[in-house]
Amino acid sequence: MLKKLTILNGELSLKFDSLNTRYTVNMTTDDQELEIEYVIDESDEISIFNNEITDEVNEVVITVYNDEESMSYYLEVYPKKEEQVTEVEDYFASLEVKSEEKMPEYVAPLIAVTCFLLILFLFAILFKKKKKC
Repeated sequence: MLKKLTILNGELSLKFDSLNTRYTVNMTTDDQELEIEYVIDESDEISIFNNEITDEVNEVVITVYNDEESMSYYLEVYPKKEEQVTEVEDYFASLEVKSEEKMPEYVAPLIAVTCFLLILFLFAILFKKKKKC
């Protein structure tokens, strides 16, 4: 059984526990194989299978065995990928303002006066005093 496992060019998803046999490893470098540092008993031997990292998800199997028993640890390795997630574009450079489409100067005061008269008319209708006979 492994006593200690350290990935030198990657990060384990969980802290190593010798009873847990499945781990996820995120590569931190662009290496082609995992650099593994481990500690085992003197009577045990170790075998590392499929330690060639490709561009896709890889599974590295570490098997620790002796004459009586064997135990395998499975590392799901995600290689380092640098992808451009967003692209900054200059939208203001593509905007064109035409100076010919200018509103006349009297439009803003005309709208304000019209709104004021409309509010005054509605106020007069709603709050009109009724004559008592």
